[in-house]
Amino acid sequence: MKGIIFTLFAVLGISIISFSQDFHGGVLFGVAGTEISGDRLSGPHKAGLYLGGFVNRNFGERSSLQMELDFIQKGSRKNPDSLSYDSYLLRLSYIEVPVHYRYEFAERASFEVGLSLGVLVHSYEEVNTIEGKYGPDFKPLDLSFNFGLFYALTKKMKINVRYSNSILAVRPHSNGQTYRWNRGQYNEVLSFILFYQFN
Repeated sequence: MKGIIFTLFAVLGISIISFSQDFHGGVLFGVAGTEISGDRLSGPHKAGLYLGGFVNRNFGERSSLQMELDFIQKGSRKNPDSLSYDSYLLRLSYIEVPVHYRYEFAERASFEVGLSLGVLVHSYEEVNTIEGKYGPDFKPLDLSFNFGLFYALTKKMKINVRYSNSILAVRPHSNGQTYRWNRGQYNEVLSFILFYQFN
């Protein structure tokens, strides 16, 4: 696991060096509303942190390619209510590397589309406040499809709304059943992120 994380940082570092004077870099932070598709709980009800750094490079006046190294908290939650005292909490922490194509379609606005590869670094699950293992193991990697919108607040600061969904199941169903494209449980994330570019 440490080797995988080191590799992710090395890839980002090499990208920065190779871009030389043509790259732009910065930091990002925000919040994510998350759920697990396939756990029969509607959502998103689980909030998480979204932190990281990014580098990008322009390819023409409107197109650019952006790579990030992010830490994101995903998972699912069900709080007790008047109909049921049952509760559920799932926390999944990932180190992710998104690679996105960005296109500026207006003076201050752009959209992004791409993929991200996440490495699971921590998981925690509890039912009715009791920690335990309540299903199969989570897979160590999460491959997701992402798209989003940027709006420039200033020359250096942009706000982003991003939707992400796992392409491959992150955990099989507890009964092992599958049906067509439904191969298990999937991460689903709606995030709100602030990007600050250094130069």
